[in-house]
Amino acid sequence: MTMPDITQRTRSFVVPWPVVLMAGLVVALLLAFSGAYGFLGDEMYFVVAGRHPAFGYVDQPPLTPLLSAASVGLLGVSPTAVRVLPAVEAALVVVLVALISRDVGGSRRAQFLAAITAAVSGYLAAGHMDTTTGLDLLAWALILWLAVRLLAGADRRLWLAVGLTAGIGLQNKGTLLFLAAGLALGLLAARRWDVVRSPWPWAAIGIALLLWAPNLVWQATNGWPQLTMASRIAGYAADNRAQTVPLLWLFTGPILFAVSLAGAVWLLRSREAVPWRAIGIAGPVALVLVVATGGKAYYAIGTAAAFMAAGSIVVDRWLVRGHASIKGAIFTVAALVSGLLLAYLTLPVLPVATYAASTLPATVPDTANQIGWPAFVSTVKGAVAALPADERARAVILTNDYSEASALDLLGSGLPPVYSGHNSYWSWGPPPAQRTVVVHVGDWRPTDWSRFFVGCHDVARIDNGLGVPNGEQGKAISVCTGLKSSWTAMWPGLRTIS
Repeated sequence: MTMPDITQRTRSFVVPWPVVLMAGLVVALLLAFSGAYGFLGDEMYFVVAGRHPAFGYVDQPPLTPLLSAASVGLLGVSPTAVRVLPAVEAALVVVLVALISRDVGGSRRAQFLAAITAAVSGYLAAGHMDTTTGLDLLAWALILWLAVRLLAGADRRLWLAVGLTAGIGLQNKGTLLFLAAGLALGLLAARRWDVVRSPWPWAAIGIALLLWAPNLVWQATNGWPQLTMASRIAGYAADNRAQTVPLLWLFTGPILFAVSLAGAVWLLRSREAVPWRAIGIAGPVALVLVVATGGKAYYAIGTAAAFMAAGSIVVDRWLVRGHASIKGAIFTVAALVSGLLLAYLTLPVLPVATYAASTLPATVPDTANQIGWPAFVSTVKGAVAALPADERARAVILTNDYSEASALDLLGSGLPPVYSGHNSYWSWGPPPAQRTVVVHVGDWRPTDWSRFFVGCHDVARIDNGLGVPNGEQGKAISVCTGLKSSWTAMWPGLRTIS
């Protein structure tokens, strides 16, 4: 394949209709199950954070919180409202994986195979919940597609789109830096000086930094809390590293993982893939950097888009070597099994009572943590209502973590003001001086409440009514009185970053 052939092909932006259909099915499936159980704690936290607009937060840049708050403002308070954008993001990744397949030489069938592989992979799970991950995966896929086109000889001004995407993506999650490092080392190892021998790559870096600058300034003026967060995460480095291989296997498809593996080998070894060798190198480099720094296992998973796309070419050629009907049936069954297994593990496809009686809550905590929030809020309301009228008038709710506080803020009504020392919630305190009766929710953090109050006693226990062992089940609600100091003096000691 000659460079002129590649360049001509990458001028096209037409997406085959089967790919569009597959992306549409992803959106339809995700929205169909979007409200089955309930909010994830992080989703409610993002909405509340977005209602406190800032250039940054303790645990993430501002983009996802602002989008989450806007979604609720437009569509109302519901899990579906915040999950529309993640569903669309997952569908766009499906399209981008197909476009990458096309631009590295894939036929229309290969593009469809790539779309199927992406649609039944971990991208489906990421599209179910409103977290920073969905937008991050979309940014990785878009940059990888643009990089494929640049490596194929596209107009160097396309670097400006890379810079724009990176700048917006960094306002969502800093993990794009791993991709940047991987691509830089990939270009160096592949000796692709031609791709960076112009002013446009440097203009792209300038655009990305300019767009990221507000968050960097916020971090600097607030003591770099995200570096503190990173150090907390690195404290679990051994667990993070142990999860890397299982996550790679599960994300790329419990059965279809072989497609991504074949794509990685093709990008790294095939003579046809020489123009894109830098991308084949970038994926392992990004992964090694994540493992070396003790980051969470999913931080570099975004490079899977390129390997799925390349793998579709390998599968397509396998199909045409004979017995296409039998091989096609094998791929179809593998895709169905992969998709069904991932949906079973990560989507709320089971009736909630059936789910509660299964082993899934212990296997996939994120799904379990979507259950029981209305009962949680009702229990806290009951504890507040049981206070004598004079105490209720002076009461404040203090929670162990941001999920509990966010649920009370978003789903509760008629409650005392809600505060927490956890992550960005700490920035929105302390409580008013006259609020001297505390309804505390969850485990104590810090553990010694006697540093702050004269006395505390438990008044209720959280129970989701299904016995689902999630982050709130069985936690205590207590009432504390007798502040040992002013809220202003105590508040620094109640801060937690995790």
